[in-house]
Amino acid sequence: MKARFATVFALAAGLTVLTAGPALADDPVPFNGAYVVDAAGVLDGDTASVDSALDALYSQAGVQLFVVYVDEFTNPVSPIDWADATAEANGLGTDDLLLAVAVSQRQYALSVAADVSLTDAQLDAAERAIEAELRDDNWGQAAIAGAHSLAAEPGSTPETGSTAGGVPVLPIVAGAAVIGIGAFAIYRLRRRSDGGARNDVPVESVSQEELDRRAGSALVDLDDALKTSEQELGFAQAQFGAAATATFETSLAEATAAVAQAFRIRQTLDDSVQETADQKRAMTIEIIELCERADALLDAQAATFDELRQLETNAPAVLAETSTLLASAASRIPTTEAALSALVARYAPAAVEAVADNSARSQTLLAAAVASSNAANGAIEAQKPSEAAVAVRKAQAELGQAVQLMDAVDSLTAELQSAEKELESAIADTAGDIAAARALPSDSTSEALQPSIANAEAALAAAQANTNNPVSSLSVIGDANAALEAVFVGVRDQQAAIAHAAIQLSPALAAAQSRITTTAQFITTRRGGVGSAARTRISEADREFKQALALQASDPVTALVHARQADQLAASAYDLAQRDVSEFSTQSAASGGILGGLGSSRGMGGGDLLGGVIGGLIGGSLGSRSSRSSSSTSWGGSSRSGGSRSSGRSRTGGSSRRSGGGRSRGGRF
Repeated sequence: MKARFATVFALAAGLTVLTAGPALADDPVPFNGAYVVDAAGVLDGDTASVDSALDALYSQAGVQLFVVYVDEFTNPVSPIDWADATAEANGLGTDDLLLAVAVSQRQYALSVAADVSLTDAQLDAAERAIEAELRDDNWGQAAIAGAHSLAAEPGSTPETGSTAGGVPVLPIVAGAAVIGIGAFAIYRLRRRSDGGARNDVPVESVSQEELDRRAGSALVDLDDALKTSEQELGFAQAQFGAAATATFETSLAEATAAVAQAFRIRQTLDDSVQETADQKRAMTIEIIELCERADALLDAQAATFDELRQLETNAPAVLAETSTLLASAASRIPTTEAALSALVARYAPAAVEAVADNSARSQTLLAAAVASSNAANGAIEAQKPSEAAVAVRKAQAELGQAVQLMDAVDSLTAELQSAEKELESAIADTAGDIAAARALPSDSTSEALQPSIANAEAALAAAQANTNNPVSSLSVIGDANAALEAVFVGVRDQQAAIAHAAIQLSPALAAAQSRITTTAQFITTRRGGVGSAARTRISEADREFKQALALQASDPVTALVHARQADQLAASAYDLAQRDVSEFSTQSAASGGILGGLGSSRGMGGGDLLGGVIGGLIGGSLGSRSSRSSSSTSWGGSSRSGGSRSSGRSRTGGSSRRSGGGRSRGGRF
């Protein structure tokens, strides 16, 4: 979830330039007065352009960037430790940065002194520029891009600030546009507090309890990121076309498959079969690894996707398009309200409760989107492109959520109408089954089956009395047919049993599909307050339903089992989601709301939940998606005296603390 802007820099230990050769292990090295050291031979002896960029950086910002390319980091093997050790061994000063790249390992690290004059936002922007080039094996250009980014005016790279509750403000597009939305900042802060520094500890070294916590947090975060990415993809496709977003669409599909597999493993852990301690640990680690893979798939497209959505430059055009979509969405409100009124008049409250407040929530979100659009327009007129970009994106998120809520009403209307027709057939079929069961020859076997027949008759009567809740009644009829199945086992031949299952399968699939759709929409539109248990159940329900669809032609008997299981899991997911939302709303009301007032609408009886939903939306679609933590590094104390370069640059002297703190960063590219 978050673009993986791994803040990674380690200094070019000053070796003389070496020629390319086989991959070698490299200990921290002295740079002996050099500013660019190419021990891996990737620059082919041409360091002039890199030197020029480093000179310009020092002239403009008073900051020195040292660069080293090696094959591998050894002694120590950690990229950050290697970079810090090299910086300290060479006496680098407070405003000296060290970018180290291990070419064969595809790792890099940034050694940064604790009291460097640069902000975290400036370092983040430089990191993104460096990583984008390293991913394409543009070795020299990576150092040049980092130097240019660090030399930029501070105003063009957002500094750490705060909105509601002093939450950090993070970059949105290419490190230039500032995200000033408290909800997003809180969303990121929640993820950090859930994962925090301890997520840098290898899974082999942590307890099962910690693994469970990580897995649950990862499932929720990735599920939210997928939902937000789907919406973001829709906006981009509408603006730029399918061809321009095809790669991101592919990555999104692969990430979705990985998360679905993770939910399947979680469901296995949650079922009644008890795994051994070793099995549980291995399965939990697999969940974490699948989530990390999904995160990496999304992050691989983040830079390109952000460039595609350059709202800073396109804000006026995008705002005009958003305003048109807003007007179209607003015109749907009367139709949605009429559809809700018709649903309430025709069906039982339990049948429509999932969408009962969707119209009111849509109106609140549309009003918020209008306000955001007005803010964006004001920012454009004031020539504040960063603020305009943030406001436009916020308006898009609010609009998208409102449209989803209205679509859910239309979807439920169609599902209930379809369920009514299926219910008529299911009632007739069940009544016929009961008659056939009673017509069996009277013997000891049929006498033993009388309780099952009586239960089926009771279930049939209940369904006939509750036709105004067709989805629930379809489930009741399914249970009745399941009970009657025992009557016919061993009595009907296999062909008749298959034919009977095929008849039952259609209403069972209709009931499961309707319940899955309703529950999934309920979770999606209130995901700010829904935990991993409900998400796991609905993911498993969807898997069971797809199994039923795949088997309906070849094995209707087994398909029927999957369809009923899907229906039961979806019902369980809905109950869990309702409980989570209720608890979320209660806690939020008690604390006065966690989102600093964003999207609040207490008069609706769920304003803080609404804010939480917007937080989930904005959280996955704005700014950095980096899930790397920088807390595994540290600062200590080392005196770093400087020398001088022939160009006139002098290394900053004084003491610089690097090991044992938290500003050096590292990772893979």
